[in-house]
Amino acid sequence: MSTAYVLLLVSLAPWLACAQGNGCAAFQSALKSTYDFKPAKLSGADRESKSAAMDKIWAEVKADPKELAPCLESALEDPGADAWFLFDGSGLLLMVDPSPEANQLILRGCEKVDFDDIDLSEWIRRLTRLAIADIDISTAAARWMAYPNPRYVLPRHAFTANKADGAFFLYGSMDEAQATPALQRIVSDVSHPARSVALELLSQQLTPQSLDVLHSLDLSGFPTDTRKAVERALKSPQTLQPRLHPKTTRAEFVSAFQAIVNRDFGPFMDLVEKVPDGEKDVVAVMSPADLPLIRKVRRCLAATGNPHQMDMYPFFTRIIQTLLSAKSA
Repeated sequence: MSTAYVLLLVSLAPWLACAQGNGCAAFQSALKSTYDFKPAKLSGADRESKSAAMDKIWAEVKADPKELAPCLESALEDPGADAWFLFDGSGLLLMVDPSPEANQLILRGCEKVDFDDIDLSEWIRRLTRLAIADIDISTAAARWMAYPNPRYVLPRHAFTANKADGAFFLYGSMDEAQATPALQRIVSDVSHPARSVALELLSQQLTPQSLDVLHSLDLSGFPTDTRKAVERALKSPQTLQPRLHPKTTRAEFVSAFQAIVNRDFGPFMDLVEKVPDGEKDVVAVMSPADLPLIRKVRRCLAATGNPHQMDMYPFFTRIIQTLLSAKSA
């Protein structure tokens, strides 16, 4: 690089910085004038107007992410950023800049946004995606557990998710090392409205930590049905009988399970179609050394937010219990 070119860059640096700053200033001014409302309080006409303004912001950022993504990120990082803007804007940022910083802003938006302003299914979806990436979502999940009667509809599945369903998706997708203490805080609070929901989730985890918590709990304050279910789970855990002559190999399971971790359920569903009771083969060909992968697969099932995947979760819980029993034998 010639000396003259370097001197030219140096002489232009203040102008370039000013131009970039002005560009951000104009864009951020547009952000403030656009995101100056609460969606739940908008009338029909105002809603259409604001929706069009937000669409324009999204189109601009997607058309020029290199220039505008840093401006958007800067606005989102403002400690005084509007809660609705945090939620909507962080979703846009993630589309153009899938970075750890964007993930943290997504999390912050989910922790602060007013539930009345959002589609709760989208809120759940964002958090379970973060949970599978091993990001601690327990602060946001605690909001769901404390909220009175949260519900959302999944028309595609003809399913209405309630508090227990959403809690399953959230805490089931979390790393157990993060979920266990979060659930313990809830079950230890005798006044918490979701105490029984948290206890049921805790009883499904089957980790040394969660079992220690369950054994140490005073269950007398819980509903009779809930208490008896936990006591049965502790005294008579459900295990599977390994198939004597497995129809599926360990290599096939490992390949299918790793595909699930990579968000591809196709190979696993092919195995299920071929051998519907394949859980008997899993406990025959896999060992306690495979538990980390199997636990991650179970978390991925919860993270889908799909009610049909909920049916598979108990089978993986029994697989885990069976392999744990083999480990302690």
